[in-house]
Amino acid sequence: MKSLISIFLFVGIVTLYIGCSDNNPSAPALSQDDQVTNTLDKKPAANLIGVMELTFVGSGGVSWEGTIDFEGYPQYQIYFHDSAESEERGKSYHFVESFEIMDGSVLLLAVSDEGIEPGNLKVETPMYMSNGVVTEANPPFAEWLGRKTHMSGVIIFDETGGMTAPGTLRIN
Repeated sequence: MKSLISIFLFVGIVTLYIGCSDNNPSAPALSQDDQVTNTLDKKPAANLIGVMELTFVGSGGVSWEGTIDFEGYPQYQIYFHDSAESEERGKSYHFVESFEIMDGSVLLLAVSDEGIEPGNLKVETPMYMSNGVVTEANPPFAEWLGRKTHMSGVIIFDETGGMTAPGTLRIN
């Protein structure tokens, strides 16, 4: 039994030595400097912050639509789709929605965006806020896939009963 344990121990040590050795033919040919450089090149994307100008449309599956401006990017269209899971609870309206940022095709899509706004819209300036996750992202926003979204703003009523909602979207 002792000899069997000794054999397993010897095989394990040899395997570790070969796997960790500089002479390992299967190891990539990188120097220590290359490994440090490769690690530094893979920095996470910085926060992406955009200013939104939204208008309530409430039809055709789109609840809000408008524009969003990210610094250093062109202006894009943004569309919000309310889900059936939205409901009023007490004086708050809890919503679950998705939004998409487009320039003719979907560049970024986020879902499970949940938020609260005053259900009693007689409040002078109702506010909204929500959090979610980016579930689809194409260039130039591909590096934000899987990142968290945070949105906030106010709802403004005009004389005709229409609503606009300026606000901010942050992806980090």
